[in-house]
Amino acid sequence: MSIKERRKEAEAVLDSAEMTLETFGGTGKAARDLRQKVSQLETELQDPDSEKSLKNLIEEVRDLMEEVEQGGGDMMMEEPGIEGPGAGGPPNGDMPDDDIPPI
Repeated sequence: MSIKERRKEAEAVLDSAEMTLETFGGTGKAARDLRQKVSQLETELQDPDSEKSLKNLIEEVRDLMEEVEQGGGDMMMEEPGIEGPGAGGPPNGDMPDDDIPPI
């Protein structure tokens, strides 16, 4: 792969990484590490040392994106307002004992 192709790949990975941070949140060690690697990759794109250095940064960013996505999925389930089946209703899943029909 040429340096030009590697740069295009790096730009696409940067876009994906930014979307990942927006989607899955920016908290936690993995997100901080991802931000740092994104910054390094942006700098490297300006004046790449070599195709290999770009490739290594791309791989590191992809690994961190996966880590953020896996960790972020767990955090999303803990957000208030997201409840599992039967949550908020009677423990046995029956209708409430009042005479008001559901809307």
